[in-house]
Order: sequence, then structure tokens, then C-alpha cells
Amino acid sequence: MNDRLSAFDLHMHTLHSKDGLNHPRDLFRLMKKNDLRGLAPTEHWKASTLRVIERDNRFIIPACEFKCSDYGEVIGMFLNEDIENRTFEEICDDIHSQGGLVILPHPCDPLRKHTAVRKGLPEDLISKHVDLIEGINSRCLINLFNTRAQKLAGRLGKPLTAGSDGHSFLEVGNAKTWLQDINTADDIFKALKSGRTQITGHCSLFITHIPTMIWQRVRKIANV
Repeated sequence: MNDRLSAFDLHMHTLHSKDGLNHPRDLFRLMKKNDLRGLAPTEHWKASTLRVIERDNRFIIPACEFKCSDYGEVIGMFLNEDIENRTFEEICDDIHSQGGLVILPHPCDPLRKHTAVRKGLPEDLISKHVDLIEGINSRCLINLFNTRAQKLAGRLGKPLTAGSDGHSFLEVGNAKTWLQDINTADDIFKALKSGRTQITGHCSLFITHIPTMIWQRVRKIANV
């Protein structure tokens, strides 16, 4: 990687997601620790911020991971308004209507309930509505699922992103999307929109998932 490239983790979660352990106030510290220029907290159901937050030339990008009523999960990025969880096409249209980007997360992971491969998302709908496909998701237990996602993107001519899907600090930064010549949030958007991305990363050890699995059950029992 050259000095003009900056790393971003474009899929992670905080306490605003029911199974997230990362505290929002720690995000800039996590970026510095993991040599990241930006994070996208893709909270479940509802974005935790609807504006870009910048500090010390690092960025928090407004995003959300929606659970569609028909075809599984989809990420909206650079959101500025809340979106109701509805059908895949309706959510994608809502994201685009406010100038956001649509990213298809972990599309070929058959071990998760709410993925494109499990829900039978037709490829023609991906071609029509999706801007980028997540080619590396560190929470995929088998790297083959990421390889298949990359092949899907290649087949449909879609650029790639990478995200740790990190629910705790142990995972953040395990997958990175690299963008070139980034000085402003608008540069980030333009690089993603034009598909000028590179990706690196690896699957997280399953043991790092255990704390968030326990935390999710605790919050469910405590109803918080």
C-alpha cells in the first residue's frame, strides 16, 4: 500500500446495536490504535448518527445495517435521514433518494439467517440497486464465503468494500477498505461512489465473537 492510501473499516457496531460492545466515545481512539482514517458504525435498524463526525483528520461515517422484510440485510451509508425498515427495493430507493450509497454485506454467508444467499436475493436486483458489495467481512467463519462474495461482485461488475463487522474492540480493523487521496468526507463518498477501492482483511477468531453473544443475551434478559 502507498502513502496516499487511507484505511477504513466500513462495517462495525457499537452499543447502539443490541449485540455491540464498543462505546461510541471510544471510536476515535480505536481508529488511532488500528491506524484507520474512518469507521462506519453500521448499527442495526437505526443509524446512531446522521452526519459525518470529523476529528483530527479522522471520520465517523453515518450508516445503518437494515434488515429488509424480504431479502435480508443491506447497508446504507452517508445517510442524513432515518429510514423505515421495509422491502429491499424500498430501502435501497430511500437510501439513494437522500444521496446515500447501498452496500450489500456478507452476501454469500450461508451460516447467517439474513443474507442474500439465504434469502434468495435475485442478482438482477443486486445489479439494479446495489452500489458496492462487501468482499471481506471478518465475521464470516470461513474465508470461502468472502471469496464467493468477491466472485459475485466480479460477475456483476460491482466494486468491493471490506468491514470487520466488529462488535468489540478485539475485531475492529480486521478488514479494511483502502481509499486514495482522502482529505475530506466528500473525498470518501466520491471514492466509494466511483468504485475506487482496495480491500484487505482476514476472518476474526470465533472466540472474539463470544463476548458479544453473551452481551446480547444479557441485554435481552435485562430488556435494555
